[in-house]
Amino acid sequence: MCGIAGIAQRVPDERLRRAFVTAARFYLGRRGPDDFGVLGCEPALTLVHTRLSIIDVVGGGQPMSDAQGALTYNGEIYNFRELRDSALLYRTRSDTEVLLQGLNRAGVDFLPAIEGMFAFGYYDRWRRRLSIARDRFGIKPVYYFSDGNTFAFCSRMQPLMLLSNKAVDHRALVEYYGFRACASPRTLFSDVHELSPGSSLCIDLATLTVSEPARWVETNRPPRDVKDEAVGTEMVDTALRRAVQLHLASDVPVGSLLSGGVDSGLVTKLAAESDRSVAAFSLGFADERYDESGYASAICRRLQIRHLVHYCDQAEFVAEVDRWPEVMDDAVADPSAVMLRVIASFARDAGYRVLLSGDGADELFAGYNQYARSKAAGAASVAGRWLPVAADIVEAMLPAKSRHVQLARSVTTGRQFYGAGRIFEPYLLQRLVSGAESPAGEVRSLSDILAGDVARRLPDDVLTRTDRAAMDVSVEVRVPFVSQTVADAAFRMKEPLLLRGLRPKYLLKRVAERHLPRECIYRRKRGFDLPLARWFRGSLRERLGDAFAGTWQSAHLDTGLMARVIDDHMAGRNDNADKLWAFLLLENNVRHLRAITLTGVEGMPGPSFAALGEISLQPPEMARSLA
Repeated sequence: MCGIAGIAQRVPDERLRRAFVTAARFYLGRRGPDDFGVLGCEPALTLVHTRLSIIDVVGGGQPMSDAQGALTYNGEIYNFRELRDSALLYRTRSDTEVLLQGLNRAGVDFLPAIEGMFAFGYYDRWRRRLSIARDRFGIKPVYYFSDGNTFAFCSRMQPLMLLSNKAVDHRALVEYYGFRACASPRTLFSDVHELSPGSSLCIDLATLTVSEPARWVETNRPPRDVKDEAVGTEMVDTALRRAVQLHLASDVPVGSLLSGGVDSGLVTKLAAESDRSVAAFSLGFADERYDESGYASAICRRLQIRHLVHYCDQAEFVAEVDRWPEVMDDAVADPSAVMLRVIASFARDAGYRVLLSGDGADELFAGYNQYARSKAAGAASVAGRWLPVAADIVEAMLPAKSRHVQLARSVTTGRQFYGAGRIFEPYLLQRLVSGAESPAGEVRSLSDILAGDVARRLPDDVLTRTDRAAMDVSVEVRVPFVSQTVADAAFRMKEPLLLRGLRPKYLLKRVAERHLPRECIYRRKRGFDLPLARWFRGSLRERLGDAFAGTWQSAHLDTGLMARVIDDHMAGRNDNADKLWAFLLLENNVRHLRAITLTGVEGMPGPSFAALGEISLQPPEMARSLA
């Protein structure tokens, strides 16, 4: 796992190029603390790489180049040994070289064979063409800027701020407050884009012409043709076993994030079957209402593996808040990400730089309670449509209870789904952000809902959150559920196997019965729940007030409505902690990004411009590290 960046210029600007390289080293340093490499492919193109060494620690340095091309790559290819071409002589044991040779041979046509996560920039030496691409599910990020004179890409947004005009994209703002994250290809700024999952684009270095992003992955999914519970259980169990086995490929110790629930419990159990050295890491809270460490301990006792628990409190959370915009540069309004960073740091201090996670199971196997609520609202709407004024009555009686009002609206308007990560209810969002339209429409089936969340919530919210939180402490998180093997099995299950009545994640829980204590399977879902509502009425109150007093968002939002949302929370009339966190994060995030300037970067700690020297063209061989 690493950080990648690159800059191509039609008219060379040496000052800008050096500043971009410096910014990339600074802001990608935590993603890759083990090595730093720069490769001048030609006068028009410079590639940058920061490395977190996981596979072939000695021989996998980047950027990597040969007579045909050069590569800066972030991610892991779990089946890289299977993809090695027996006709070729490889100089390293790394998955990086397998990817480089595959791209030399077949271009993006090589990508469908990969089981893994990746984002990369690849230079085709003979065609004078740069390509960037992202894995099929969007596990790893890549952002880019293009204005006809300069093209730049990076794993994070900060270096691109040297090029951006930093104008907020109003549509992205609507998405953020509706779904707690912007949807790729949009970002907070109108001239910075995120490459969508399963996509690639090409840049002609002679003209700096940029192609439209193209899908390299097939969009056709298998039919939902499995209705037998026993058959489905076996298929999913087999697929998950294979995925976990592949995700254990590493030359450094592998641990597991364990909440004590179904998803992380299954991953931990199957990993421990293959590698007894796997250790599990959990969060604990003094407040028993939020503490799940006891369930995690029960799983580890059954597996007889090492279990380490880190107990968190309000002070530790608040200590992270001021620097959080730098961590979560592509804002995702999920406060649990703060605790994810804390537990990843705890694991890193214990000697683990690779962790497995249960991310993705909810989107593939219908695990969110919102799926059941949508189904129930759809059933109730048959009668509710005859009472169109019911929502108005509820709002008049309970104006602060936005969730109650939205539920009434759903019952009276038909089955609708607005995403499992909703922040502002659709009716409230339309009042908050000028020009906002309803972010979703009527859905026909559970399959529609799951397809939308796999395409939207999973990459833009869940996986972005995990990537930023863990990589900020130089830890790679792997997600076995988010693999082609498991996804293909999940896509084949009939809807009643996923959501049985109003019981979410039905089939996966039947799989879990083979592996986990029953009390860890059939209990209320928590995840990394936090007592955030209480904290906003306490130690976070002043920070929120300061942010609101000088907000740049007044040009986009109805600040009177936002003030009422804040007041309703402080007075205890409604729990609006998720809305307050979204506002505070976005406010500070944009302030942080707008503060990044060329002159500021030139004064950054790290390598001086003189130390970087002229980034000369290197011969067609492995790029040397300039660290």
